[in-house]
Amino acid sequence: MEEKIINPDWTLFEILEKYPQAENVLYSLGFAGVKNPVMKNTHARIMTLRKGCSHLGIEEKKVKEELEKAGFKISF
Repeated sequence: MEEKIINPDWTLFEILEKYPQAENVLYSLGFAGVKNPVMKNTHARIMTLRKGCSHLGIEEKKVKEELEKAGFKISF
């Protein structure tokens, strides 16, 4: 089985292109734009996961925990 590795410096668009199943996890954490097709194809192309956490006030530790629960590997 392939490891699902996410780099926090990838854009949200890159993450969703590679791992569409990450959408629900990101949405539940507060990244509401990932469910909006317009935002996904514009804003998500420039917003990295790390910058998104900072911008939205989401703790990186919480993102890491939730993504790991969903089977992803990430290192902030």
